[in-house]
Amino acid sequence: MTINWRERIFAAIVHFSITLLVAGLAGALIFFIWFPNSTAAVVGGTHLFLLVFVSDLVLGPLMSLVVYSSTKTRHQLIIDYSVIGLLQLAALVYGVYVVSVSRPVFIAFDTNRIEMITAVEIHPQHLADATEEQYRSLSWSGPKLVAVARPTDPKERADLVFGVLLGNNVDAPFRPKYYREYGTARQEILSKSLPLTVLLKDSEAAKSKIDSAIASTGRPKEDVRWLLVHHRFGFAVALIDGTTAEPLTYLAVDPVWVHGDYDLNRSR
Repeated sequence: MTINWRERIFAAIVHFSITLLVAGLAGALIFFIWFPNSTAAVVGGTHLFLLVFVSDLVLGPLMSLVVYSSTKTRHQLIIDYSVIGLLQLAALVYGVYVVSVSRPVFIAFDTNRIEMITAVEIHPQHLADATEEQYRSLSWSGPKLVAVARPTDPKERADLVFGVLLGNNVDAPFRPKYYREYGTARQEILSKSLPLTVLLKDSEAAKSKIDSAIASTGRPKEDVRWLLVHHRFGFAVALIDGTTAEPLTYLAVDPVWVHGDYDLNRSR
C-alpha cells in the first residue's frame, strides 16, 4: 500500500497548530499569572514547562503522522484521535499539576532577604494556623507579598530556633502565622536593600543579564535597589523599587557567585 505522506504531513501540521494553541494558553496562565516577574526562571518553572509541553507538542503531531489516512473511515479516525487526544490531555493535566505545585505562593521578606516560597513548601497545618484569613490559602493568581514578623516572646523564639536546628520544625517564613502586610515593613526593607553598584561590581560575566533586567523595570538605575532572594534551589536577586520597596523583577543570578566578597551572613 502506498503511503500518502503529503496528507499525513498536512494532518500533523494541523495537529501541531491545535496543540500549540492549547500549550500557548497554558503558557500564558503559567508565566503571566502563576510565575510573574521572571519568577519562573528563578524556581524552575521554565524548565518544567518546556520539559512537559515540548514533549506534548512533539508526540501529538508524530502520532498524527503515523495514524492518519484518508482511506480510514470517519469512525476509525474518531477512535484514533480520541485515543491521541486523551493521551495528550493526560500529559497536559499532569504537566500543569507538576508546574502548579512548584509555583511561588508567597514572596516573604524576612530579616534582610526575601524567601520565595512555593506551594509544595507550605504544610496545610501551617496554613490553618495563620492568624489572618488572607494567608490561610495558597494563591492561584500569583504570589502574595508578605513580611515575616518573627516572634518576640523569648520562649517561642527559642522553640522556633532550636526546632529548626533539630529538624523538628520549619522556619518562620514557611509558617503563615508570622505573616503581616508587606507594606508595614517598607522602611526596614529599604534599609536592608543594597545599591546596584554592589551587585554590578566585579560581575562582568553576568553584567549583560543584570543590565537587561534593570532595563526591563523601566526605572533609572539610581531608583532601583536589590535584595538577596533565597529559594528551594539556591539564591537569586530581587530588583526592588527604591521608594516603595515593591519587587520589580527577579533575576536568576546568585550574587555570591557574581560578587565574590558578598557577605552571605548579612542575608541571614
